[in-house]
Amino acid sequence: MEYKDCLQQVQKYLEYSPLIILGSGASIDYGLPSMNMLSDEIKNHGSKFEPKEFSTLCKNITSMNLEEAIDKTPLSDTSIDILRRIIWEYINNQDLAFFKKLSQDQSNFALADLLRIIIQPASNTATVITTNYDRLAEYAADIIGATTITGFEGNLIREIEFPNSALQRRRIQRRERVVNIWKVHGSLDWFSKDNGSIVSFPLSIEIPPNHNPLIIPPCKGKYSLTHEEPYRDVIAQADIAFSKAGSFLCIGYGFNDDHIQPKLIREIKNGKPVIVLCHKSTEACKQNIMSADVKKFVIIEFSSDEKTLVSGNDYNEIYDGEFWKLPDFIKTIWG
Repeated sequence: MEYKDCLQQVQKYLEYSPLIILGSGASIDYGLPSMNMLSDEIKNHGSKFEPKEFSTLCKNITSMNLEEAIDKTPLSDTSIDILRRIIWEYINNQDLAFFKKLSQDQSNFALADLLRIIIQPASNTATVITTNYDRLAEYAADIIGATTITGFEGNLIREIEFPNSALQRRRIQRRERVVNIWKVHGSLDWFSKDNGSIVSFPLSIEIPPNHNPLIIPPCKGKYSLTHEEPYRDVIAQADIAFSKAGSFLCIGYGFNDDHIQPKLIREIKNGKPVIVLCHKSTEACKQNIMSADVKKFVIIEFSSDEKTLVSGNDYNEIYDGEFWKLPDFIKTIWG
């Protein structure tokens, strides 16, 4: 396919009010850790675990990905809680480091640029579904002046300004511009108290006393936790969003999650377009899209230095440029 025809196809697919799906690959460019980095961090906390469990876990981490390693290691409930806290602290520190940079310069935040573009023609509404715990989507929504709906109330980025007519107009616009953010594996801001109640403390530096972080660790056991609150209601909202979406833009998502995957696959097999932006497409991505009966797909990924591989229905081409990266993708598609 000619380059210009490829871009036109992508542009056409994005006209259908795309729902944005963020996987772990979407966060790495902003300094958030990869799964390999999480694995290395866990190895630094041997003193917190029972020695035999930790030895087995480290051995498995060496030869498997993190989720497989946790699944293959017999871990007590106490060890799972320790893992949850290690993961929370490590990701939270990196997230806050990015927030510090963002407070100094908001001009090069591609996710905010994307939301600003997506929300304009879509009845002032955009939807993000993510398996990530970080706050990148919330930061982006605040930067574009939108109200965020997450199941919790509140915003993260604020500026002081006293009432005047211009502010009133912006407040009306803010109420009209909405970004739904459904975090199916939990969030750095979510905690449960010892009495079982659920709260949200934005931008916490540490886990509050007598609270537990509400993030689901990367293991198969996570699926049993999704029957509990707040995950059950969040996933229900995500399911509704999948059914209403006109198309899907997946960024750094590997198609390896059973919480959102069935609904996504069902919708794209029913004819809704899907665009996948990633460094390297996973085998699960290829099986669920390339090798399946999906009629409208485009997978955009790294080929080599300054080259991008684009795969679609009945074509596979390499083009100049690095528009598999989100900032370059935005410039290429929308100028």
